[in-house]
Amino acid sequence: MLKTIKNKLLHITIALSVLLLTSCSASFTYNNLTWLSSFWVDDYVDLNKQQNKQLKEIINTTQQWHRDTQLPAYKQDIENLKSLFNQNLNHAQLKEQVVFARAHWKNLLEHAHFSLAQLGYTLSRDQRDEFIQNIQDQINEDREQYNEQSSKERKTKRLENQLDYYSDWLGKLTDQQKQLITDANNEHTESGELWLDYKQTRLDAAKSIMIDGTLSEDEFVTKLSYVIKEREAFVSEEQLAINASNLDLYVNLLIELAPTLNNKQRESVNDEFDSLIETLNDLMEP
Repeated sequence: MLKTIKNKLLHITIALSVLLLTSCSASFTYNNLTWLSSFWVDDYVDLNKQQNKQLKEIINTTQQWHRDTQLPAYKQDIENLKSLFNQNLNHAQLKEQVVFARAHWKNLLEHAHFSLAQLGYTLSRDQRDEFIQNIQDQINEDREQYNEQSSKERKTKRLENQLDYYSDWLGKLTDQQKQLITDANNEHTESGELWLDYKQTRLDAAKSIMIDGTLSEDEFVTKLSYVIKEREAFVSEEQLAINASNLDLYVNLLIELAPTLNNKQRESVNDEFDSLIETLNDLMEP
């Protein structure tokens, strides 16, 4: 299965992000992935009985690996970030920790890509066409929604989301904090169109494999595994440069905000970290 083509299928391969872990339903979602997967997959392709069984086996083995190896790593990352927060934040250290935390997604792909590609090989031509078309429809819908807003409207909406995000962590924001967040938002480089291009490029690569009837099973699995695993191979140099720039901007904002926090806000941040750690502890229980 080409889970990595569309974020919605992320759940199939157990890629629970830190943001998902903040949800009160995280434990339910995580512990019921095998059962819930049929609802997510049905949006893209109808699997037969044997394929459903194969998918459940992938989910079960991946979930156990994820619970044993990745959740403890997530917990360590959050504890490290909490420790950095309660010290004098250093740009290099903070950036290194953020980059390290994001690498867990690549670990997941390294673990699951081959099994997912093997499952992809079992799809009939009609199933492959259905799968590709449904993802194409989703990309087209995302592009249409993106183009409905002007650049100014998108930046305004992003600022609203940013202010809500930091309010969730800090509580009531001061005027100074709002200004720092606004300034960072103004400097942030929008790249929505490039991300849509990336999704299309990756889907096109998958499509060329899935419609090629001349490939042997080994060739098919090898090629599809590459599309699933090597995400950055389909990201443009322009997008990679923007990502790097926006990452530095994000780290700078955190460092600028840190000395403006009052005691109540610092307590709020530490409570959020503790809540994440508690959620991870719950998820690590079988």
